[in-house]
Amino acid sequence: MRTLAAILLLSALCAIGASAQSIQVLNAASFLANEALTPGTIISIFGYRIATETAQAGNPQSLPTTLGGVTVKIGNTPLALFYISPNQVNALIGTNVAPGSYQLTLNSPVGTFGTPITISAAAAPGLFSIFGTGTRDGAVLNAITFSPGPFTVTTHGAPTYLSIYATGLSLSAAPTVTIGGTPVNVTFYGNAPCCAGLQQINVQLPPSLAGAGRVEVAVTAGGMVSNVVEIVILPSPGQGAFPPQAENTPRARELADVAWIPGTHLALVTDEEDDVVRVADLDARKITNVIDLPSGSGPNAVAVNAAGAIAAVTERDDASLALIDLATGNVTAQIPTGGGPSAVAFYNNLAVVANEDSNTVSVVDATVPQVTATIQVPRAPRGIDIDPTTGIAYIASEDAGMIVEIDLNTLSVKNQISLGPNSRPKAIALLPALGYALVVEPSDAGGDSIVAVDLSTGALQTTGFQVAAAGNNDLVVFGNDVYFADQTGSSVTVAKAGVNNNQFTLTAESQVPVGLGPRSLAVDPLDNFLLVTNEGDGTLALLNLSTLQMAGTIDAVKAEGEAEGEDDHHDRGEAGNQPMVMGVQPASIQPGQTVNLTINGMNLQGATGVDFLASANGNAQGNGDTERRRHSDHNGQGGFTNADPDVTVTGIQVSPDGTQLTAVVTVSTADTPGTRVVTVLTPNGESHPNASAHDTVAIGGTAPSNQGGNGNGGQDH
Repeated sequence: MRTLAAILLLSALCAIGASAQSIQVLNAASFLANEALTPGTIISIFGYRIATETAQAGNPQSLPTTLGGVTVKIGNTPLALFYISPNQVNALIGTNVAPGSYQLTLNSPVGTFGTPITISAAAAPGLFSIFGTGTRDGAVLNAITFSPGPFTVTTHGAPTYLSIYATGLSLSAAPTVTIGGTPVNVTFYGNAPCCAGLQQINVQLPPSLAGAGRVEVAVTAGGMVSNVVEIVILPSPGQGAFPPQAENTPRARELADVAWIPGTHLALVTDEEDDVVRVADLDARKITNVIDLPSGSGPNAVAVNAAGAIAAVTERDDASLALIDLATGNVTAQIPTGGGPSAVAFYNNLAVVANEDSNTVSVVDATVPQVTATIQVPRAPRGIDIDPTTGIAYIASEDAGMIVEIDLNTLSVKNQISLGPNSRPKAIALLPALGYALVVEPSDAGGDSIVAVDLSTGALQTTGFQVAAAGNNDLVVFGNDVYFADQTGSSVTVAKAGVNNNQFTLTAESQVPVGLGPRSLAVDPLDNFLLVTNEGDGTLALLNLSTLQMAGTIDAVKAEGEAEGEDDHHDRGEAGNQPMVMGVQPASIQPGQTVNLTINGMNLQGATGVDFLASANGNAQGNGDTERRRHSDHNGQGGFTNADPDVTVTGIQVSPDGTQLTAVVTVSTADTPGTRVVTVLTPNGESHPNASAHDTVAIGGTAPSNQGGNGNGGQDH
């Protein structure tokens, strides 16, 4: 995780465009548009070539007013500067700037840029995220251990306190904080000691949130709601079917989304920590297959086309969409999207992807496959549903509080519906027969977390309907029945929707306990099941749609043949689509030498890179990107984990059947002699580093024996 000072200096390179000689000014944490700003707020100024260099202040507590020849003023008042670059400047609005309307002026060696700005006594606070985007994982620390999440509700046996970091927070009164829609006790709020313009809020986690999983965090101050960020709350040690090994200890497996495969008795479940998609057999009540994705990709949402042939999986941390051939279980394409893809839905063979970080929607033709359109939408698109008869996609832009209608036939925005300034829509589901959409807002400050939208007029109707727990994270519709995931309530709420005298109605039918931390829902009409991923206890719950009784559960974090309670990345090595290295030639390369490399193996299609791994105890150091893509459990024999930075691989080509890869390898003269394990990175994950004779190369030494160059070598897991 970045330090807080680094977040301030390099906060958020969002996809915000600006034409020549124009600039846009936003809260540097939330990046909410059209918002007033308060004195003491850190701001980001975006433009095109507004500076000639990149520079940052040396001390975030003592900031200069001139940096790299850049100065910024509000009226006649100079602002302190954190960071400058050709397209972004981060500055601090001084507390001496009185509320009112001003001209902000930026002077640099390039020229002078200006824009009107409103300074208000109160505005929506901005919450920082660890990615510097104001979305996804929040810049939240355990206030006792100063460690990032995930969190348990106790630390050292006592209640856990969290520190949430913000800017633009009014300190005139205590803010309200919700986590998973649940109000939590604020124990401190004030200026953070490390950095100018940074505020800190300390809160206590209540026991009721144990095992809730990935939930939202929002702050309300002065009647205005912040942007939404997320944290993961684990079960307590010993709690549930899949507890962590100790307090505040990450688990290797965290369930995310679920999708039914039409015409089958199968479902797909994504695991955002293990970076896999698991295939659940709903008849046999077990996981029957594991599909690898690249390590560190963070698979989140999953959708399947109507033919049941193609699955689309958002790789949230890789800014990509994976397309899976469900007949073979192989990833056929990894397509770059916008930042933080967080939701996906199909319209015929078009996969529609909401990119939370970059405020865009990518439309991907899964048959080509490629992005056919990128559509700009308001802040933080988070949920999608599509009317299959009209081809209209409805996008819930969470931080903007809006629903955006996109016509997929013309690939253009048709309409925008505002839900109100404090609305934070998370998920949306259509009721086509009634002509309405339902929106859930787990972080809404208004108290009505479910809103009905008349699709013909755009009119809003508050439902007055409250689910059993505030943290309704997801919903799904089957006919006129609506199912809500009560993520902090370990249950599913069932309601009947209707229209009476032009008034939308929602009537509670049942509340069904399903497991710890129900996060995502899908309907399997063939088996008459509601499918529920319980992130807290790692199960897939099967709820009978007719009786509203539990029909069973599946251990969805356990692959077939694994031991009970497995909490590592071992199942990745058993995936049928994982690439294998069965032989490498040449067997040795000298420092300073450039050679043609040949790798024989399996499932090498689409290879994106080749790493030469050195022993963790050796001199070679892994670069950050490669290390991010590899789990610690993936160590081969001898702990070969660090990618050798003195080996450069270019010109990768793979045979159509994926059995042979060729490339050009150059070894620096400065490289340290020793054994390297060769691994191949692909959209189907990466080959396992075995440190056997089949996948090793000697740098500056004698070649290992039995290289297996004929491709018949084995691979042990």
